[in-house]
Amino acid sequence: MRSSEAPAFRRGERHDLFMDNYLETGLEQLDNGQYEAAVTSFTKALRLALGDLAEILMYRAMAFAGVGDYPRAYADFDECLNINDGFAPAWNERANTLKTQEKYRDALQDYSTALMLDIEFLEARYNRALCYEELGMYAEAAHDLNLVISQNPGIAPAYEARARMKAQLRDYDEAITDYQRYLRMGGGREFDNQSEIQATILTLRARKWFARLVRLRK
Repeated sequence: MRSSEAPAFRRGERHDLFMDNYLETGLEQLDNGQYEAAVTSFTKALRLALGDLAEILMYRAMAFAGVGDYPRAYADFDECLNINDGFAPAWNERANTLKTQEKYRDALQDYSTALMLDIEFLEARYNRALCYEELGMYAEAAHDLNLVISQNPGIAPAYEARARMKAQLRDYDEAITDYQRYLRMGGGREFDNQSEIQATILTLRARKWFARLVRLRK
């Protein structure tokens, strides 16, 4: 069929196809950081009032947040959760937006809600750990990261994050072990922080020996 020829739609298919196209286009724009264009695409999908409206509202909220229009982002998150308050990804994404604005306590509540709805939601648990870190709650963050790693040992950034928590808790040996594991997994090359992590390991070794020397002098 030539591109100039109109496809033959059966009744009810035309809007479904358009909605899918708008949604797919919006998701691609969202992934590419084209937030204003994504807002337009998701708005068109919503106007067709077909498909999973809660999901589309969540995506548009993320796009609004991307352009810094937080009032509209939260309005979409609220509408999304009014439609489906059991939609764990929406709680996670709203928490991400709150964390971006440094509203860490509110973000913690949303991450925790997401995890109550889906206890195996690794992304929400990892994100909550980083939120705990911002609040200086390093033991809680380490606990969440322990669970992330036990559920999926192949997530390299989880070791790097847990190493930071262990260092804050002065568990230098465990911190060094996690940093080394992160480097062996290729995290340093993938995230371009190989030299930084190696320097951090040297610093932690120095702190470890200094702490030991202080204990011996007591």
